[in-house]
Amino acid sequence: NKHIQNLGPNEWRIAHSHLTSTYLNESEDLLYKWRSDVEAQGCQLINTIMLRDPLNHAMSLHKIIKSKNSTKAEWATYLSSPTGDGKWATVLDFFLYNLHGLRYHDDYPNGPGGRNPFNVTKEVKVARALELLHRHFDIVTVADHATFMGKILNYTGWTPVKMPYSNVHKGVLNFTKKEVETLQKGLLKNGDLDFVDQVKYEYHDHLSYLNN
Repeated sequence: NKHIQNLGPNEWRIAHSHLTSTYLNESEDLLYKWRSDVEAQGCQLINTIMLRDPLNHAMSLHKIIKSKNSTKAEWATYLSSPTGDGKWATVLDFFLYNLHGLRYHDDYPNGPGGRNPFNVTKEVKVARALELLHRHFDIVTVADHATFMGKILNYTGWTPVKMPYSNVHKGVLNFTKKEVETLQKGLLKNGDLDFVDQVKYEYHDHLSYLNN
């Protein structure tokens, strides 16, 4: 990867992985390689991630239903299957599998796969995601921009810069109680709620008072 070669002694290089990122469940070797290549140059690699609340994330994505040629009725039906592909990805599925659509690997047991191609249980998915966080990510937050920014500034020594408030949906999204309950049940079944709850516990001291 040319982006992390010939690093200077006083420079930071930023790589933003999002819609074009790898599916970390099967490309963990890249995370090892990137860190090894950077540290071999006497530099430091800082992997960061800010997760979102699963339900808030799922509800907010309703703003793109029309652009995806879908309907509110069908938007979340794919979650009823442990392996089915939808037109959006939950927090947990996006972290593990991204949203590249079907991939063709010889070791996939059921042919082409994208989301959960090995058809593992939600418990296995959650454990795998936590394993990846523990091994490779230096800054982990859940919907906490202030903490995220503070930790990055602490690592880098950068001067704070006020960022413009953009990428905001200015419309109104309406949901019935049943629609919210259906989303919540799908996210629970998929493992998202367990995953983010555990991340909050480990990285934000969520409910830590219960251990006292």
